[in-house]
Amino acid sequence: MSVGGLFQSLGQVLAEVLLPIALMALVGFLLRRRLQIDVRSVSRIVFYILAPCLIYTSIITLDIEIDTLWRTLAFAASFMALMGSASYLLARRWHYGSSLGAAFVMCSIILNNGNYGLPLNLFAFGPDGFDYALILYLFNSLVGSTVSIYLLARGENGGRLALRRTLATPVVWAIILGFISRTTGIMPTGSLFDMLYMTGRSAIPVFLIILGMSLAQASAHVNIRPVFRLTALRMFGGPTLAIILARLVGLSGLAYTVAVLQGSMPTAVNAIVISNEFEATPDFVAGSVFITTLVSILTLPALLLWLT
Repeated sequence: MSVGGLFQSLGQVLAEVLLPIALMALVGFLLRRRLQIDVRSVSRIVFYILAPCLIYTSIITLDIEIDTLWRTLAFAASFMALMGSASYLLARRWHYGSSLGAAFVMCSIILNNGNYGLPLNLFAFGPDGFDYALILYLFNSLVGSTVSIYLLARGENGGRLALRRTLATPVVWAIILGFISRTTGIMPTGSLFDMLYMTGRSAIPVFLIILGMSLAQASAHVNIRPVFRLTALRMFGGPTLAIILARLVGLSGLAYTVAVLQGSMPTAVNAIVISNEFEATPDFVAGSVFITTLVSILTLPALLLWLT
């Protein structure tokens, strides 16, 4: 490809895929800065209403071959296990304390493949790309959050707390109900389904608004060295590992492309919520979310261009 063609392709990726994401995130950023809108209140609307509707309606309309589904789940599990192990060993090598070490691991395994990844894959690849991305988002959100809660609250009640928090999550019940509906054939139809579907799809732009609002209140001025180390691991080690694992588990075509992109996402905004809840180096976590998201503005367009 010529230099002119390369820039033309890059411009197309930026205009058609990342520009809509950046604009909605900018809206959230400005809303938080100018109007001081409470991020937690908006997040709770998504957490309790929009995201469960999105997940439920997506599961009952999901159209993916069972072999590809299992390969995608194998990729997700092995990717999280290897990233978590690498970050744990690095935290031990750098002599991070228990709190910072747990937060370091959490920031390496909880990926922003919901707020960021779902819209990205929808804009880039349409409904089929969205379905593959949704599977990876569900796995990472449930398993990653549970592991992170256990790490930050470990001790006598750590395991029970992680289980209780997970079972109280509306997304879990949306997943359970979704698979019950697919198995039994009992599901909403007509205007009821249309309402649930529209409510769920409205989560996608709100995801991006929350991302912008969260970045507006994030600070990257503390724990700079651990933040930069985490950024290197997440934004450069993550894509490399994703490329290798996606091939090893036998993914190909669109499923391969989406898996690599979802494995290359920055640290999830949800990590800030968890770290604040357990008072586990929230400044480091907020800085990691902020810096990895900034770096993704460079890495994700390059990956998209290379993969497509």
